[in-house]
Amino acid sequence: MAVVAGIDEAGYGPRLGPLVVSAVAFELPDEAAACCLWERLADVVARSTRERDRVAVDDSKRLFSQAKGLRHIERTALAFAGAAGVSAATFRSLLAGVAELGEEPESYPWYAGLDFAVPLAADAGQLRADADKLGAARGARFVGVRALPVMVGEYNRMVDRAGTKSATLFHKTAELLTHLWQRWGEAGLTVHVDKHGGRNRYGLLLHQTFFGAGVKVLREGRDESLYEVTDGRRRLAVGFYKGGDSRHLPVALASVFSKYLRELFMRGLNAWWAERVPGVRPTAGYAADANRFLRDIGPAIGQLGVDPRRLVRIA
Repeated sequence: MAVVAGIDEAGYGPRLGPLVVSAVAFELPDEAAACCLWERLADVVARSTRERDRVAVDDSKRLFSQAKGLRHIERTALAFAGAAGVSAATFRSLLAGVAELGEEPESYPWYAGLDFAVPLAADAGQLRADADKLGAARGARFVGVRALPVMVGEYNRMVDRAGTKSATLFHKTAELLTHLWQRWGEAGLTVHVDKHGGRNRYGLLLHQTFFGAGVKVLREGRDESLYEVTDGRRRLAVGFYKGGDSRHLPVALASVFSKYLRELFMRGLNAWWAERVPGVRPTAGYAADANRFLRDIGPAIGQLGVDPRRLVRIA
């Protein structure tokens, strides 16, 4: 059996809230490793949310907006988590089941003690049925998710050390690649990754990630950059794709997990500030709206003794 995985992020661009980078993995027959998983799982998944008897899997930007709310990405994330055996009834139990934290949320006042029931918008009964159908799917077996939420303090320290936020993103991607390699490298592992901005060359970064292993460049270009990594019995085919979340289902699903977890963290941040600055409107954390939010809460930051480097990103 081969393993096909996908990696994607949410929150690379905002000034507020965590960056979340996630990996998901599927097990399927060796001869099907190059198949389109949307076609292979067509009985249980669809790209469109209009196919209500199937679970929507697509780029999270197509399934979620502030106007649409969480319902679609929440259904997808919790159904797949359930199919992998993660029974999450609360935010904290979901984190315990799918995430590895580099920094404890308790050290942030807006996350300390934060917990609430999930799902927030999706139907719990539907989720159980979805998880059962996904677990019984014959085309490919979902074998897990691993998410790396990067809190603002950790993010800023990493940018300080590395000098760029792109290096920070690859560092977390490398952690996930290493995890996948160690767990499934001998199974015949394929990993699809959404491209990191305009970067086309990843060979040196892969040599550094898999030090001592052989890294072969197959192709490097604007649309895709493809590599083979070998070390003894371990084999990895890894590709970085422009628009990877529209080309490969595992990348799209990783983007859904990343976006859903980021939105849950933002829910906690917004609620904490709303309690202390009455009337402040919530923010998604991006650019102009983050600046508006920071102006609104500005006086309270100092009054409450909040460290700005644990609230606002430096890059």
